[in-house]
Amino acid sequence: MSDAAADGDRRSRSSTLAITVEELRRRNANALVIDVLFLFTTGFLTILALQGAWPAAIATIPLATFLLFAWRSSMAFLVANLITIVVAAVATITGYVPF
Repeated sequence: MSDAAADGDRRSRSSTLAITVEELRRRNANALVIDVLFLFTTGFLTILALQGAWPAAIATIPLATFLLFAWRSSMAFLVANLITIVVAAVATITGYVPF
């Protein structure tokens, strides 16, 4: 009985891998460009949010919306957005961003 359970576990892993490969195969250059623009906008809104109270108020709703979209899109895209926010915040605080 444990062999059957292990076989079912192997099938679910292989089907998950096949779905992941299919998802990557479906991605084209246009989708990747849109993802990069999305990450750029997330970084810009993070920089804007660190400039004071009013800019933070302006940037909060779009940032929350972008993170919600990324969360519902995929875990990898959410992690990429969170890394973008951290990098933009660190770059702004340390003075690498000319604002």
